Amino acid sequence: MVPPIMNAEKSSLSIALKTFWGATEMPFGDACAEPYRHPSFEELTRRLQQLCEIGASGLLHGPNGIGKSYLCGCFTDKLPEKRYKILSLAHSSLTGSDLIRSLCRQLGVQPQMRRSDNVTNIHAALGQLGSRWPLLVLEEAQNFSASALEEVRLLTCARSDTRPPFSLLLIGEDSLLPRLQMGINRALISRLGFALALARLEPAQSRDYVTARLRAVGVHTNPFEDQALELLIQAAGSRHRYLNHQRDTRSSRSGPFTVAQLYRLLSKTTPRSWTPTLLLHSEPHTSFIAS
Repeated sequence: MVPPIMNAEKSSLSIALKTFWGATEMPFGDACAEPYRHPSFEELTRRLQQLCEIGASGLLHGPNGIGKSYLCGCFTDKLPEKRYKILSLAHSSLTGSDLIRSLCRQLGVQPQMRRSDNVTNIHAALGQLGSRWPLLVLEEAQNFSASALEEVRLLTCARSDTRPPFSLLLIGEDSLLPRLQMGINRALISRLGFALALARLEPAQSRDYVTARLRAVGVHTNPFEDQALELLIQAAGSRHRYLNHQRDTRSSRSGPFTVAQLYRLLSKTTPRSWTPTLLLHSEPHTSFIAS
């Protein structure tokens, strides 16, 4: 049950949103269910679909806050349940043994004390999926320990033929690829066939993103002055997450948001090392791991 105080605060916020913005819900929040489908989003979703259909394994990398996990969630949500079994781990501090036990639970198997029993049960559970193809997603993969990544690699060696027992998708920041290229991970990277890069939004795409999120809640007049919007995009580094975090700055204000108002707010909510610089280039969307 929601406490009465929280209900009262939500009611007051809803009144403020409707009065000042004409918004039906909080912008950049849960009401914006439809993803912002910019060209990179569409292209990477299409590539992941193709690669999953052929049972390939690889990685998706990019700066933090640009929507990698969100893209992956949109992609996996649309995979037919009759054809795929999605296994997802996001707690990257798991040890190798913890990872094995977590996979047991996701496959509906009661973890055992002995690691060898858990591995045997995982292979048996994967074999019982029938025509459903397993897809194992590891988020924040750059933080997984070497032992955890080695456990994942060993699980891919179960079949005697050349096809692995599941597809593996590693999701992480740009440091993920250099780490995988280290000698200790050479055996794992040899089993990965692709590396997809999700780049930051272009400034024009960031403006479109803000406009789309405002329209999704019934706000058809942009509450930001042009220069204030540019400053917001600079502060967010053209990243979805940081644009979303600015939703609280406007919840109880009326009239256009000026540069001076926004700069004062950003100076209180962003690190001192922040420097407003527009991103003038984008990274390539797709690259492949050299064999």
